[in-house]
Amino acid sequence: MVDVPSVLIGIPFLADAKPHHRRRILKQALNQLPEETRNRVYTLGRGSSPYEVDAIMGPNTNTVVIADDEVHVGLFTEVARINHACRPNAYYRFSERRLTMEVVAFRAIDAGEEILMSYVPLETPAEERRRYLRNHWGFECSCSLCRASQLDLDNSEVWRSKVKSLKETILNARSEGFYQNAITMTEEWLMVSEWDMTPPLMAEYHDTLADLYFLKGDMVNATRYARMAVDGWARLGSVDDEQLERSRLFLRRIIDIN
Repeated sequence: MVDVPSVLIGIPFLADAKPHHRRRILKQALNQLPEETRNRVYTLGRGSSPYEVDAIMGPNTNTVVIADDEVHVGLFTEVARINHACRPNAYYRFSERRLTMEVVAFRAIDAGEEILMSYVPLETPAEERRRYLRNHWGFECSCSLCRASQLDLDNSEVWRSKVKSLKETILNARSEGFYQNAITMTEEWLMVSEWDMTPPLMAEYHDTLADLYFLKGDMVNATRYARMAVDGWARLGSVDDEQLERSRLFLRRIIDIN
């Protein structure tokens, strides 16, 4: 699934404009949208704000970063209809170049199975996650993970904490030149995240291994994983081919060195 923003707003405008002025401009912007898009916006679920624009925008927008780390808020009407789960089967990737929000599956999703995404970072501890959902989204989570046994909940907490720690340690090991250690931890990262059924995108995983093996000087494995990354990005079929082109250039660099 690929979605484009119906509205894209800079954070400085939201922070600096007076509330009544902000609401008036946003209302005018929504009313000037094409009829089909406008209908999708006005049929979205709404928050508890007494002001229509705030009730629509509040629970349905996503924060995205565009150009020089400028934070914007985007209203993606299809993505906004996807419900939350603490153990989701999909996640979204924003393309700054294309201004698109792309929904990517963590795993194979069965026909008729609901697409679910997490509204909070996966590494967020359970109690903090529930508090955030309650305070910012106005609901008590009752997803399959929140209804699971205490053992399943505890295991998920351990695995997610481990994944967060591994990601940080991999970056540190790479920067300090401990490439084999980083490779071992990257492989462990995949294993642990699969236990929690939220594995990384395999093309990104293979890119990481290709980079580490290249830095280590193991051109055989660097070439192997770089080819796998190129194949993975090509099969993903993203509307933004920037990652695919980067992987192709990296593979060419390895081949030229060999």
